[in-house]
Amino acid sequence: MNAGHDLVTTGIDAACASVAGKRPDNQDRCAVRPGLGVVSDGVGGHAGGARAAELTVAAVLEALAGGPEGGGVDPSAVGDTLLAQAIGRANGVVRGGRRRDLSVAAMGATVIVAAATRLDAAAGRSRWLVAHVGDSPGWLVSAGRGTRLTHDHTLAAELLRAGSLTPADADRHPGRHVLSRSIGGEQHVRPDVAAVELGPGDQLVLASDGVADVLDGAGVASAVSRAATAEEAAQALVVAALAAGTTDNVTTVVLRQVASSSA
Repeated sequence: MNAGHDLVTTGIDAACASVAGKRPDNQDRCAVRPGLGVVSDGVGGHAGGARAAELTVAAVLEALAGGPEGGGVDPSAVGDTLLAQAIGRANGVVRGGRRRDLSVAAMGATVIVAAATRLDAAAGRSRWLVAHVGDSPGWLVSAGRGTRLTHDHTLAAELLRAGSLTPADADRHPGRHVLSRSIGGEQHVRPDVAAVELGPGDQLVLASDGVADVLDGAGVASAVSRAATAEEAAQALVVAALAAGTTDNVTTVVLRQVASSSA
C-alpha cells in the first residue's frame, strides 16, 4: 500500500493510497499536492495501462502544479479552462505514446482531478473544481453522508442517462466498464467539471472504479468518517473496498478540510 500524508498550511490534509488488490499488477496511479489531487486508472494491458496512468498523472501535475516536484496549484488561476487544458495535455501525451510505441498502441486511462479555487485555512473552508474523464468517481463526504459528484463515462451509464436502461439493467450490462470517454481514446477529450465547497471536517474523495464497484456513498462515508487523518481515511477506504469484494485495483485520494489553521 502506498500512501502519502501532507498536512499543509492551506488547511487541507491530503493523502493517497493505492494497491493492486486481487490483480497481478497495479495499473492505477495517484498523487496529491497542496490544493490538488489526481487519480488515474490505466487501461490497455499490463504495460500499457500502467504507462498511460503514469503519463496522465505526470501531465496533470506538470500543467497544474509545475511538475512532479512542484509546489501545488495557484487557486487564483484555477478554472474550467485550466482544467480542460491540463486534461487535454494528458490526452495528447498518451496519444503520442501510442503512436511511438506499437506495444502500447491500445493504452488509455481515466482521470479525476480536484483543484482548489480558494483555500481559506483561517476559516476552515475551501472551494474546489472536480474534473473527470472516464469512470473514476468522486464524492463529497460531509456530516457523515457521501454524495457522488461524478457520472461515469461508460456505455452503460450513457444508456442509463438516456433512459434506455434501468439502474438494475445498467449494473448487469456488458458495457458497464466500456469507456465512452477516455484519455488517449480520441483526438479531443472533454472533461465534466463540478464545483464543490468544503467546510470544517468535510472530505473530498477521489477513487478508481475498484472502489465504486463495491461501495456506494454511504459505504465511502462510513470508511472515511471514522479516520483521524487523510492518510488513515485513504487507507481505510482501500481496506473497505477489498473487504467488500472488489476484484480490481483500488486507489483513493482524500482531501480533508482541517477545522482551522490552528487545528
